Amino acid sequence: MKIYAPTIPVCQLDENNYFVGMTTADLDPLENNGHYLLPRLCIKAEPPELRVGYVAQWCDTEWQYIEDHRYEVFYSKETGEVVVIDEPGKLPETVTDTPRPDSFHHWAEKENKWVMSPEAEAQKQQQKRKAKINTLLSVATEKIAAYQDMIDFADTEEESTEAEKGLLAWRRYRAALLKYQKGLISELPRTPEE
Repeated sequence: MKIYAPTIPVCQLDENNYFVGMTTADLDPLENNGHYLLPRLCIKAEPPELRVGYVAQWCDTEWQYIEDHRYEVFYSKETGEVVVIDEPGKLPETVTDTPRPDSFHHWAEKENKWVMSPEAEAQKQQQKRKAKINTLLSVATEKIAAYQDMIDFADTEEESTEAEKGLLAWRRYRAALLKYQKGLISELPRTPEE
């Protein structure tokens, strides 16, 4: 009488026949002829060779290797947004693994990279300039409010006079910033503290 192993290794597949891993099949206790009870979605076969960037798929009698980018990060060449790859297969032509540096860049197929047009560069610089001016205006407004409080609640004439000087300096600075913002002067004014 032949003795059979109580379990054998089998390949486990998913619903699309992609290799998931190894598991075991138990010897059928009702049959004593080497028949094993295969778990659902399992096959008796040699495990596939592991290849980086590929997934093995069982095709009737053999393993087929398919590109697999499901766990990698890609970006749309059109919008720069993250693209989720759901299925194994060749990578779509519409994605890249290079993140978009910012919204001023666009994908140039010819150069195969993100580029910025001279117009977009000018727009980016303009946006930076506006942001810097707005920050400086906010600082000036806070300083003016603080000096006004010092004047309103000064305990001595000397305190009040000193606060008025600060208030006047910061108001002049804010006015100069507004002129710079409108293009009436070409140089960014220096703060009263400089």
